[in-house]
Amino acid sequence: MKIIATDITNLTDARYFAAWGVDMMCYNIDPDTEGSLTIPQFKEITDWVEGPLTGIKIAGLVIPKTMFSEGIDIKNVIISPFIDKADLPTSIENVYRICTLEEGWQEDDNLILTLSKAVDQLSEDEVSKIKSISEDKEVYLDGIFKASDLANIESFNVTGIILKGGDEEKVGYKSFDELDEVLEAMFD
Repeated sequence: MKIIATDITNLTDARYFAAWGVDMMCYNIDPDTEGSLTIPQFKEITDWVEGPLTGIKIAGLVIPKTMFSEGIDIKNVIISPFIDKADLPTSIENVYRICTLEEGWQEDDNLILTLSKAVDQLSEDEVSKIKSISEDKEVYLDGIFKASDLANIESFNVTGIILKGGDEEKVGYKSFDELDEVLEAMFD
C-alpha cells in the first residue's frame, strides 16, 4: 500500500516522511488557502529532502494565476473538486482529485476519498462502494487512521492512504507518536 503525505508546512514534517520512505509528499502552495507555503518556502523545504515524489495541493476553488509561473517543476498535483483538470499545465503527469464517497469526481479521475468517519465505523454499503470504485481507478483514503485500521484498509483494495503533516510544537520539534504507530504497522 502506498502513502502520500500531505499538508507539509515545515522541514520537520518533510524530513520525517522522507525518512519513512513515503511515496509522495505534497505541499500546499495555494496562496488562497490557509496554511499555505510561499514558493520560496516550498523550494527551501524541498531542497532539503530526497526520495519521495514531490507534489502540490490546490485546495481552493480556482488555480491561482501565479502558481505555475514561478519556475517550479511539478509533475504531481492534488486538486479540489472545483478545479477543472483541463486548466492545469500539460506538464502535470499525475492528478488526484479530493472527493467524498457521495460526490466530487469525474470518470477519469484518480481519487483521494475523504472519509467522514473512522474506518471501523464504515457501513457495509460504504465499504462496498470503496471497493467498487477502487476496481477502476487509483484511490487513496484520507482520514484519521490507527494502526488497527490497516487490515481493513488493505481489504478495500485501495492504492494507499493519505497521512498529514501539521504544525510544529516548537521550531524543529514535533511529536509523531500517532503517525509512528501507523507507519510502523505498515512497514512491519
